[in-house]
Amino acid sequence: MDPSRYRILIRGGGELASATAHHLFRAGFSKILILERRFPKAVRRSVCFSEAILDAEATVDGVTALHVRTLESVDEAHRQGMIGIMAATLERTIEQWHPDVFIEATMLRQNWGLKRSMAPVVIALGPGYTAGRDCHAVIDTVRGPMVGSVLEDTGENLESLPPADIMGFTDERSLKAVRDGIFFTRRKIGDEVERGERVGTVVSVFGIDDYRRGVPVDASYAVTARIDGVIRGLLRDGVPVKKGDRIGDVDPRGFTDDLDHLSDKSRRVAEGVHEALVDMCHLLPKVASNSGE
Repeated sequence: MDPSRYRILIRGGGELASATAHHLFRAGFSKILILERRFPKAVRRSVCFSEAILDAEATVDGVTALHVRTLESVDEAHRQGMIGIMAATLERTIEQWHPDVFIEATMLRQNWGLKRSMAPVVIALGPGYTAGRDCHAVIDTVRGPMVGSVLEDTGENLESLPPADIMGFTDERSLKAVRDGIFFTRRKIGDEVERGERVGTVVSVFGIDDYRRGVPVDASYAVTARIDGVIRGLLRDGVPVKKGDRIGDVDPRGFTDDLDHLSDKSRRVAEGVHEALVDMCHLLPKVASNSGE
C-alpha cells in the first residue's frame, strides 16, 4: 500500500484527532483533510490542529495544518507539505472530496449517524460506536491497558471514565460550563492557579455589550479553579460554550515542560488507528479514486 495515494478525512481537530493526523502524516499519508467547527472547543490547544481555524495555520510537533477555505484549495495545502483543515459540512465534503478513509474523531461518545458506507474504510474513536455495524473498526480511547486497541466486531461496551487520577484528583481537574454563554479569559495555558482563583468568565450572549463596557452582568458567572496547579488546557477567549462543555484543565503536578507535546495516550490511540488502517488495506480501492492514475 502506497499511503500517499489515499485521501484521509478526519472529523475533529482536538488532541486525539490531531495526534491521529500527525501520526498518519508522518507515516506517509500526505493527503489529509481535517473538518472542524468554526469555533473549536479543544482545550489542549497547543497540541491541536484546530487552532488553525482561527490562526490560519497550526504546527504540532513539527507538522503543520493550513486553514483552507474551499475544497479546491486542499490540494494546494498538500502540495506545500501540510495537512488541510477547514470548517465545512461532512456530507458535502464526502460527496465532493471522496475520501478513501474516514476517521470519526470528535469524541461525541454517541453515534450521530456514522455509517460504514461513508468511505471504503471508516474508523471511529470510541466509545459510542460498534465496529461491524457503525464502522469497520473502533479504537479504544479509554485510558488503561487497552487504550489504542483495535476493535473490529464490538465496541458497544466501552464506557466513558472520569479523567485519570493525578495526585488523588480526577473530576476536580476539569473546568466546565454550568450555563450557555461566551467564555472570556485573560489566562494562558501554562499559568499557575490556586484553588478558587478565577480562570475566566462565562457571559450570557444578551450581556456581551455590557460586559465589554465593564458593566456588571447578572447572567455572567466566574469559572474558578477547583485545585491548585498549572493550566494544562483552556478554551480561547471569546468562544461560545454550552452547558457541560469542558472549558479547561488544571494539572496539580505543576509541570509545564510537556504542554506543547502530544500525550502518550493520544499517541497510542493514533498508533491504533494506523494499525486498523493497515489491517483493512484490502478494503481500499486498488487505485485510489483521487490519485489521478
